[in-house]
Amino acid sequence: MNITFRLLFLSVCFFICASCSKEDDKYPVVGDWELIMWTVGIPFDLGNNQVHSLNFLDKTACNVNETLNFNHKGIVTSSNTFNPEITIRLKEDTSDVYFVEEICDEGTIGFSTSYLQVDKLNIELNNAVGMVERNKLTLVYANAIKIYNEVFTEVIESKDLTLVYRKK
Repeated sequence: MNITFRLLFLSVCFFICASCSKEDDKYPVVGDWELIMWTVGIPFDLGNNQVHSLNFLDKTACNVNETLNFNHKGIVTSSNTFNPEITIRLKEDTSDVYFVEEICDEGTIGFSTSYLQVDKLNIELNNAVGMVERNKLTLVYANAIKIYNEVFTEVIESKDLTLVYRKK
C-alpha cells in the first residue's frame, strides 16, 4: 500500500509540474519580435562609402520599426512593416558588383494573418518558412527578390529574402 501511495503521489506531482510549464516553452514563437536583419545574401553599399554589408538594415535610409506579434491562437500581426521598394542590378561583365536602389514607403503598413506552428521550432506564414533558435526567428521567402541585368531588360536570377528577428 505504501508503494502504491508513493507512486500515486509522484504521478500527481509530475502532472502538476507538467501542466505548470510555460506556454512559451511549448511554442517559443509566441511573443513580440523585432526585425534585426534583412538580407538577400549580396554585399552592397548604399551610401557609396566603400563599406559593404549583407544586412540591408545597416545601410537603409528608411525607418525600420518592424515588430511582429505572435499569439497562442495562430495569429501574427505587425503594425509597422518594413517594406521598401528595392531594385538590384548586376553590373555588366561582372559576377559580384551590384547596384542597389531603395524607395522608402511613406506612412505605415501593417498586416494580420494566420501562421502555422509546424512543430516546436518551425512555423509557416505568408509563403515563408520560419525557424526559432536562441531567441531569434529566421523567415525565408524563397525566390522573393529579382536580380536584373544592369539596364533592367531581363531578370537574371532570383534570390531568397531572409528576415531575422530578435525576441523582445
